[in-house]
Amino acid sequence: MSDTNNSLRDAVEALYAQFLPYRLGDDFVGCDCCVSPSRSAALAAKPLRSLTYDELATYAFKAMSTWGDERHFKHFLPRLFELTVEHRDEFVDLAVVFGKLSYADWRSWPRREVDAVASFLKAYWEYQLGLDINDPHDNAIDTVLCAEANAFDSVQPLLDVWLATDLLSARKHLAAFVLLNGDDLILKRRLWNSFWNRDSNPYREVISWLQSDKPSSYLRGMKLTGDFGLAACMLDAIRAAAGPRSA
Repeated sequence: MSDTNNSLRDAVEALYAQFLPYRLGDDFVGCDCCVSPSRSAALAAKPLRSLTYDELATYAFKAMSTWGDERHFKHFLPRLFELTVEHRDEFVDLAVVFGKLSYADWRSWPRREVDAVASFLKAYWEYQLGLDINDPHDNAIDTVLCAEANAFDSVQPLLDVWLATDLLSARKHLAAFVLLNGDDLILKRRLWNSFWNRDSNPYREVISWLQSDKPSSYLRGMKLTGDFGLAACMLDAIRAAAGPRSA
């Protein structure tokens, strides 16, 4: 993680510290029809920090549903989340990985564990906003926002952080997010990413936010060049399509 900022590195180390007590034990097994004992043994045989993306990718998708239980997930959690920094776009979908938190009802965990996870997700979000992009249709921030929405009951704090981040990179991410979702919002009144839970509060929050004045004002706070500059007009169209609800 040599390219990550200090806050994110500290958040990862806090995860390792808080979840250190959780060991795998002899009961770390998967569903007989899809996880062989040898695969479980291979994961258990290596030190946690030595496990690679290739070794954990399948587990990330199957965790708790068909492979291991909540205790096992807590054991792997620090390394899984650390790997999402370097392999964000390679997991089956980041929304599945972070969605495992809700599957495990993480808000009911001991307070120190909840705080460590929340601090990581906040630092991860801020880190992503600071990464520059060159493609106006880059889906990086869409992927991360959708993923974190699968863990939180509300993403309004993330949206507030976005608008408080006075960086060109964060505005370019917003432009890309708008261009990616604009047509679906205008024509179908929905976000394009199929991993969104369309019945959830975060989903409604994001749509209402895009239909409000704040993102438009923020986007115009710095000059965006090339196709990034088209996002301001797209936001105007999104608000117009929403009608009186955006007033």
